[in-house]
Amino acid sequence: MQNKRLALFLALAFLLFQGCAATTRPAANKPLLPLKQANLDAVFEENEGLEIFAEDAREVRDFYRRGVQQKAKAEIFFQGKAYSKAMKFFSSSNESFFILLRHIDEDTAEYELFEGTYILFFPNLLVADNHLKMGLISRALSREGKAQRNWRQALSFVEKSLRTEPTEWGQALKKELLSLLPAKNG
Repeated sequence: MQNKRLALFLALAFLLFQGCAATTRPAANKPLLPLKQANLDAVFEENEGLEIFAEDAREVRDFYRRGVQQKAKAEIFFQGKAYSKAMKFFSSSNESFFILLRHIDEDTAEYELFEGTYILFFPNLLVADNHLKMGLISRALSREGKAQRNWRQALSFVEKSLRTEPTEWGQALKKELLSLLPAKNG
């Protein structure tokens, strides 16, 4: 029994050590990625095409593409002020991103989709933008408390994104969120 515990401990220690070895370099060492290179329209363009349904998503790329596609639909309804439909698609988008973020929680401008093909991979930033828009919808529906909660959630996702891939897009989103949130005293 004691040998089994020791073996389990060693296995867990090895896994923990491996997890620590895979950390990303600090964002301070990375140059700021310009908005013309990494932006929402570019992400939408890369993920156009065959629609991915929830029941068909199996791989990282499927969940990411589905999340982006649901977000694109939400944006159309948001612009048209069809808020209930927009909220439904923003939530669906976030569900796909949350599944993905359990496994890969870092944003990058050069995610290798498959050999030789790289995409803009910003699940944290897209979730943040979804929460920003859901907060704007909540404010339009006179639900200020819910709007503030969405914006605080958005801010945490933006900060996570900026730690792994500093972008002008992320900085602009953070600035907008900070302008919407009440200033902290002290």
